[in-house]
Amino acid sequence: MASSANDVFTAICGGTFVYPAVMHEQYQDIWVTNRDGVTPGSIREITYGHAISRIVSRATEEITRIDHTSRTIESRFKPDGAFVGRFFRSASLVVKVEPLSMNDGPNRRASTVVWTLTYASDFNGGVNLNMFQDAIAEGFRTLDVYLRSP
Repeated sequence: MASSANDVFTAICGGTFVYPAVMHEQYQDIWVTNRDGVTPGSIREITYGHAISRIVSRATEEITRIDHTSRTIESRFKPDGAFVGRFFRSASLVVKVEPLSMNDGPNRRASTVVWTLTYASDFNGGVNLNMFQDAIAEGFRTLDVYLRSP
């Protein structure tokens, strides 16, 4: 991403409010049902937009850890409905934003997002998550454009 690691992490931390406004193709609504939506123990109910809804329509996410120093957010994730919801019992998600070590040029503030999903599945054949990964990657590209806009 061309945006700085700090800018990207701040936007991800504020995802409850930022994602539906900026990444509306991926996120239709996010409701906070416990705490403030941005601290450990917060529970968010997510309704996905059309880019993801055929894969997973809704999910409940509980933020379990936020580390501002390492720019890492961890959460438990329970998908509901559509393709993924039929195969997952539970999942955990770790999102880490890292600065790229580019000292010169237009991308000197660039960063990368490492998004790791670990899941327990009831499906013996495994689950192909390529469509989900593509939609998430497109969402982060959209977020990057938003962060760089005046």
